Amino acid sequence: MYGAAFLDFLLDVGRRGDMQGWILFPTQDENLELVARNVESLSNAYRLVTQPWSILKWAHDKKLLHVIAEGAGVSHPRTWYPASEDELHTMDIRFPAILKPAISINLQYAIGRKALAVSNAEALVDAYRRVLAVVPRDDVMVQELLIGASQYSVAAFCDGGRIVSAMTARRTRQYPIDFGLSSTFVEAVEAPHLLELATRLLRRLGLTGMVEVEFIEDPSDGAMKVLDVNPRPFGWHTLCIACGLDLPWMQYGYALGRHPRRVLPQYGLRWIRLMTDLPAGAQGVRAGTITPLQYVRSLRGKTVFSVLDVRDPLPAAGDLMVALSRLLHLVEPSRARLSGAAGQQVELDVAG
Repeated sequence: MYGAAFLDFLLDVGRRGDMQGWILFPTQDENLELVARNVESLSNAYRLVTQPWSILKWAHDKKLLHVIAEGAGVSHPRTWYPASEDELHTMDIRFPAILKPAISINLQYAIGRKALAVSNAEALVDAYRRVLAVVPRDDVMVQELLIGASQYSVAAFCDGGRIVSAMTARRTRQYPIDFGLSSTFVEAVEAPHLLELATRLLRRLGLTGMVEVEFIEDPSDGAMKVLDVNPRPFGWHTLCIACGLDLPWMQYGYALGRHPRRVLPQYGLRWIRLMTDLPAGAQGVRAGTITPLQYVRSLRGKTVFSVLDVRDPLPAAGDLMVALSRLLHLVEPSRARLSGAAGQQVELDVAG
């Protein structure tokens, strides 16, 4: 259930269930946008933690985020914005590169990827045509590919763009390992220089609530460049809780009128989602970026699991069911093959 149908469902549940005062907490990008675009109607049925679309769109849309970043003096990977296929041939695009949409959720649902890697002009045109089948032309971007780059994040609670509390982390592994749909292994490490960059960016965005700011380190000069801003719960927020920064609780209290106090997090812990980190580790071994022994050694130390808890196994079971459902959603289209009258085979290359 998506779009207008889901909005009608939420409004109907709110009215019939007399849920005024209940907190509506979107956790997916498409639902965040839905709530942000309909703050006025939904606020009559729920207590919201989501800001209006006029504010959130600047973080949600990567093209707009780049405008904000440039105004805040925060770097982002070099990016080209082609208005047509013809413009691809006139731009000074450096390869290898990636082609991705400004808002990636539709591409994720269609092919299970956030971006497509391209190594030359011919591959770029092919990828451009493929992406256009899923996303609007104006949303397509081409971005430099930073090979071997490390990725980091700032997790924070903000009040009108002012950081109340924050911590930094290294997103060591993701799945898939090239352009991951989600982090699989995250380490709480101190990176104070990221806090200064995030402060400038979030102040200009004017965000309120829990937020993750993603950065990538350019291997050529060590510069940190912003990748994404997620003004919603993110997968590894339980690591923040273990470090003393309970962002969901802060968000809940703020919705009830309580202003959270500053928290100083502890570092040295790590977070893992085993269900996706094991295949991520296997991909890394095949790619030669990590050895089996290095993978095993990375698991040493105090570790927080994403949803796995023997005292309450149902969330882990639900997580497994969701993952299986998404896998089937991606696998089935790839099996769709039609045989032509002349015996020729036509493959519907949807999943990629």
